[in-house]
Amino acid sequence: MKEKGFTAMTIQDITDRADVHRGTFYAHFPDKFALLEQSIRDKFRFLLEERLPADATFSPEHLRLLVRTVLEHVRSLYGRCNPVDTVNPLFERSVRDELAGLLKSWLEQLDAQRMSGSVPVDTLALMMSWSIFGAAFEWSKGSEAVGVEEMTDRVLAVLTEGARSLMRDED
Repeated sequence: MKEKGFTAMTIQDITDRADVHRGTFYAHFPDKFALLEQSIRDKFRFLLEERLPADATFSPEHLRLLVRTVLEHVRSLYGRCNPVDTVNPLFERSVRDELAGLLKSWLEQLDAQRMSGSVPVDTLALMMSWSIFGAAFEWSKGSEAVGVEEMTDRVLAVLTEGARSLMRDED
């Protein structure tokens, strides 16, 4: 990928570098997009396993670690890759999906009494994953000089306080 870019890279290039036959490649992946998606997911899972405790739950401390990890991971990719390359949509979808899955598992561990409200867990996890990833994506562009700690605080404020803190009841 570094030499040719993802678009120009062929299955033959991959199998030559990996010293495997094309049949072996196709036994595991239907195409290079599936290989890339799996690689992105594996890298992101490994990063989360490194940064989050094994028993991580939906808590302020673990949510902070998660947000910071996503911010740093997204910035590291967008600092290296060509923005028009095919990698970006696969990266975005893979990270968002993994993020939503993790958040859903955390939220499902909460007991029903703590989960007040009418928003289903799936929807909440999806919206939170989009919020975290979207903030990370925009922040990674570097148009605003905001450090990772301040951006983490901003994302956490939106996730934990939401728009409710901005609205006032008018009598």
